[in-house]
Amino acid sequence: MKKALAILLVLCMVFTIVACKPSEGGNTPPPASPSPTPDNSGGDDTPPPPGDKAYPNANDDGTMNADTIAHYDRDFDYTRGGTFSAKVAYLATENSFLYAQSAVAYEHWAPYYGMEWYGFLTAGGDSNVFLDLLQTALDDGVTAFILDPDTTVFPAVRALISKYPEVKWMSQMAPPRDGESGDGIPIGGNLINPYVGFDNFDAGAQQAIKLIEWKKENFPDLPWSEVGFLCFNFSSSPPLAERVIGAREVWLNETGSLDNFFEADAVSTGLNLQGGLDAATPIISTNDQYKHWLVVGLIDDLAQAAASVIATQGLTDTSCVVTFGGSSLQVQWDAGKQDSFRYALFTAQNLYAEPIIGAVYAYLQGWVTPDSIWPSWVKWDDHGVDDHTYSQLRLPTVWLTHETYKDYLEWTDQYAHATAYPYDGEGVNPDPDAFTAIITEVPPEYKQP
Repeated sequence: MKKALAILLVLCMVFTIVACKPSEGGNTPPPASPSPTPDNSGGDDTPPPPGDKAYPNANDDGTMNADTIAHYDRDFDYTRGGTFSAKVAYLATENSFLYAQSAVAYEHWAPYYGMEWYGFLTAGGDSNVFLDLLQTALDDGVTAFILDPDTTVFPAVRALISKYPEVKWMSQMAPPRDGESGDGIPIGGNLINPYVGFDNFDAGAQQAIKLIEWKKENFPDLPWSEVGFLCFNFSSSPPLAERVIGAREVWLNETGSLDNFFEADAVSTGLNLQGGLDAATPIISTNDQYKHWLVVGLIDDLAQAAASVIATQGLTDTSCVVTFGGSSLQVQWDAGKQDSFRYALFTAQNLYAEPIIGAVYAYLQGWVTPDSIWPSWVKWDDHGVDDHTYSQLRLPTVWLTHETYKDYLEWTDQYAHATAYPYDGEGVNPDPDAFTAIITEVPPEYKQP
């Protein structure tokens, strides 16, 4: 019965995607290319005719730079192999607001890289459906994929795609790992492909630091023993569990105690808003001796859940919730709502998507392989096995605050020549040098001591 339901879901989803695809012969030229830096002129953003460069973002002598090749270059002709020479699809197990926003970003970038947007396919939380959707897209001629499965499914993904040597892929939300465990093996197993994203331990640590700073600024004389610290977890996901480890270490170093450190593991309740409510409510409501709460929300849905529980307890003014993400927080602020969900460590989806889809393009062109892209970003103790040299490119993050979020988001629109955010209509015109889309300095931990 479950298999039959999965097949039915696949057929429904594929029908939806195919129905939205452009008709044969209806492909249009790519839109105007974005500048490598924001253009605040407000005028025509049509780029100059592309030159005859051999590679995007090449070195001064014209040779390839594998560290920069995946970022968009407005002076390179991405249609030299024929406009829409490859179909690109984004597949995700879940369909939260964050994944949907990612899909919009990939749809935006696809024609810039000369590829046809096949669509966003979501599996409704079912990994079997995810693999069925992947197979269906492969059968339909898709050769470029961005994938967001449950982390435990990556070995199955690799096994399936390995049957199609012409197919290239990248993941987004989590590092693609093989699930192996043991002494000396990274959390989640060995890398099976490059990864663009973040250091999850550091992401957890930075959230805890932000919460501690907020408490010190707003309640400097309050003893730490009177503050409850709640950290969501999703223990079956190694990347998310790493964030908890980072947050716990910072809290312990600051306060010297874990007596008031609580974990709300949503693995049994769900990685969504209701799951967050079910995980956080028992902890906050039964530990009513704490009138101040600091919360690491882990993802947007869980952060919103914590803020809701805190509001129910009447503790909004004395509590602070942060998360790593922030798409929902931006929407919440746009709607005029402010509560204890105050900050988010964030990278806009257009900045996140750019080097990921750019890497897939570079693979398809045969310029680089998963083993040779971003060579400066190969971590000495975490790069796969069997002589693989998979890299981990890091992305810049900013703290979204209610006072500054529009400046940052409008800057990202100007960078990508996109219209994801409406703030230019409000007169928001950020400093073009205020933010960056690229980290140029590789962290010291990447190099062997």
